[in-house]
Amino acid sequence: MIYITGDTHADFSRFTKRQRCRLPFELTEKDIVIVCGDFGLLWERNDKTLKYNLDWMSRLPFKILWVSGNHENYDMLEDYQLEEWHGGKVRHILRDQIIYLERGQVFKIEGKKFFTFGGASSHDIQGGVLDPHDPDYAKKRIAANKARLPYRIKGISWWEQELPTEEEMQEGIRNLEKVNYKVDYVITHCLASSVQGKLERYFGSGDFIHSYKEDILTEYFDRLEQKLQYKYWYCGHYHLDMEVDERHGVVYEGIGAVKL
Repeated sequence: MIYITGDTHADFSRFTKRQRCRLPFELTEKDIVIVCGDFGLLWERNDKTLKYNLDWMSRLPFKILWVSGNHENYDMLEDYQLEEWHGGKVRHILRDQIIYLERGQVFKIEGKKFFTFGGASSHDIQGGVLDPHDPDYAKKRIAANKARLPYRIKGISWWEQELPTEEEMQEGIRNLEKVNYKVDYVITHCLASSVQGKLERYFGSGDFIHSYKEDILTEYFDRLEQKLQYKYWYCGHYHLDMEVDERHGVVYEGIGAVKL
């Protein structure tokens, strides 16, 4: 069985035995859980926490697959070898146990086709993206802290790869053309611009527009929505567990089975 969950941000408590016992189903060695971005497993090199997490995750009875979000260390991701798996490109973070699903891929898993495309714009950067090599870095950081504005640091807590390249977007189109733009499920971190706009009522229009702006990725998804045929589109990013409409769902802390 295939299950879906949202952003973990390096808090993997939902996968512990204690939390799994609270689910209305049992996760077994036959099951897969897909995380819709901001997994947070890879964040800092030479991190003892990473070693610890990989050790206990190796004993989980189920597989974890994930697409990237905006809060990922993309430089660390690229340290892992690109491989073929179930028809698409992946990186095995933990062999056959924790698997990263590359952008623009179509995977066939348990007889179903999944189109994956991670990434999103960071929305918690009102204080800016600071460059530690900038001569004014210290001054800008002090100013952001003084104004109590959230900020990110390039190469430490923010990576420009959070948004896709033109080649990644074109690869997605090429792979969809091979299946005549027909898949069962779409797994992303953010939504198309047109669908994302439907979430305004849950945030308040001012706060939402300020936090979740349109970008090259949300516009790309809008173009795909015009041609792509699918049963259901899952995403994370917005820290909600809800159905946006009959074909789009946002997942966060819950773990649920994919819609059949």
